[in-house]
Amino acid sequence: MMQEFNGKTAFITGGASGIGFGIAKTFARRGMNVVIGDVQDDRLKHAEGLLKEITNNIFSVNVDVTDREALHAVSDKIKSVYGPLNVLCNNAGRTGGGKVLDISEDRWRHVEEVNFWGPINGIKVFLPDMLESGESGHIVNTSSFSGIHGHGNQSAYGASKFALVGLSEFLRNDLEGTPVSVSVLCPHVVDTPVIGALKERVNPKVREMIEAMAVSADVVGQQVLSAIENDEFYIFCDGTDTRKMLEKRCDTMLAAMERQFPRGSEDE
Repeated sequence: MMQEFNGKTAFITGGASGIGFGIAKTFARRGMNVVIGDVQDDRLKHAEGLLKEITNNIFSVNVDVTDREALHAVSDKIKSVYGPLNVLCNNAGRTGGGKVLDISEDRWRHVEEVNFWGPINGIKVFLPDMLESGESGHIVNTSSFSGIHGHGNQSAYGASKFALVGLSEFLRNDLEGTPVSVSVLCPHVVDTPVIGALKERVNPKVREMIEAMAVSADVVGQQVLSAIENDEFYIFCDGTDTRKMLEKRCDTMLAAMERQFPRGSEDE
């Protein structure tokens, strides 16, 4: 369990905007060395400049998480500048909503490559050295509440996020007894550019609902830090609408089990 953050090092993919940038700011304020990765140079430059208003222990890298060799190069650079990595945030992601039959095969594959194989690549590249260092460490995989509850028409996106929750649960089992822990971040509605674009496309009633549910990326950053400190596995970002949906899902599953295997039937 990590309790000390000052002077420790974090790498955040998709760290130049949205949730990733919120996490980066939180880590920087706690005195961490922060490395952010993204695929857009202008966004990286802007984010790096803002982070350097907090601390000079910042650098950014243009890296595609689907390219494992590129991630190896990032790992080498981090080690040469800061030493062992302590926190890995597999946060880069792509959208892919829509009905199953409406999403092209290329889109399906691209979303899975980024949202699922991206974290696998990060784990494969960084985890061995994190374990070898013997220091306390943590991996945060950014999934979604769409990876917990299959609502709406999320198709490629939701499927990739469900897979990431499963990967995280099995990784938790693998890491038992080691100094490295894992969490899976399952935000529902976060006030990011993606949600901002969504609000422009929906009717006023839906927009009002989204605005009422949304939490800021900075709040999510604080929630992630708290989860690392407390070794919390599932990270949820609100306890109202999300709670209702989670309770409904669990009730539905338990009701199905009860219909198929009524309590007491085993004794008859």
